[in-house]
Amino acid sequence: MAAPDPAKKLKAGEDFIKKFPKSTIRPRVARGLVQQISAVTDAGQKVTLAQEFQQAFDEPSEQDAIVSVLLDGLLQAKRSDEAFTTGAAYLGKNPDALMVLIQLLATGAEEAKNKNTKFVTQSLQYGKHVIELIDAGKKPADIDDAAWTKYKADTMPSIYQSLGLLNLVSGDRAQAVANYSKASELAPNDVFNVLMLGQMLNGDYQDQAKRYQGMPSGAAKDEELKKTRALLDKVIDAYARAVAVSEGDTRYSQVRTQFLQDLESYYKYRHNGSNAGMQELINKYKPAPKP
Repeated sequence: MAAPDPAKKLKAGEDFIKKFPKSTIRPRVARGLVQQISAVTDAGQKVTLAQEFQQAFDEPSEQDAIVSVLLDGLLQAKRSDEAFTTGAAYLGKNPDALMVLIQLLATGAEEAKNKNTKFVTQSLQYGKHVIELIDAGKKPADIDDAAWTKYKADTMPSIYQSLGLLNLVSGDRAQAVANYSKASELAPNDVFNVLMLGQMLNGDYQDQAKRYQGMPSGAAKDEELKKTRALLDKVIDAYARAVAVSEGDTRYSQVRTQFLQDLESYYKYRHNGSNAGMQELINKYKPAPKP
């Protein structure tokens, strides 16, 4: 504790456990060092210290404590390949390490957003396992029930958002719609989720409309018209929500203007040329004022 910086603290900690490997305060020493390394702002130094910690502190609980810090450092240093290699090696021995799975899922989605699709398949597998673990109620042992409830509420929307993006990149638009729908359900005021869902539903509607227009007249085409209109109603609802939750958010002002124009066009088409009731539909989705 008296050492002047994290590197010297780590060296002192290593010396201590070499001399007293069975000490009852070893867990406290390890936790303190993990906290020190986690707080290091220089990515390269964080990686070096975390790797050194891994070599010295070889108890399973100690390895569990440092792996997320190491991955964080690798990602800050833009060393994604190493992060996924390190994460995969750890998951090979600890397949249900939820926090590592979530960390790699988010990283894979961020890389895909930046046009790097190298980790898409792997990240989708991690994401599916995350959902399985959470649905089965397998929370990390070091999190109490109250903290776990809050963590899930805060994290689940971004998990489904990451999965939706990865689905979209991999060409599975139906599953992307399902995951963005879930993300929007869990975080109804998240503008990005709602906009993405609206865009994808509109893409589905455009495809459906083309199929309908290309069909010969008859009962089958009449049935297809019902499906097309039902899908358009979903688009109208999604667009109304997007317009509502993006109001006042300057990041999305341009896309909101386009959504509003398209919403009015679609709404009039479904309501005999009238936009009566459209504003009420938008108002229904506006976030409640903050107290």
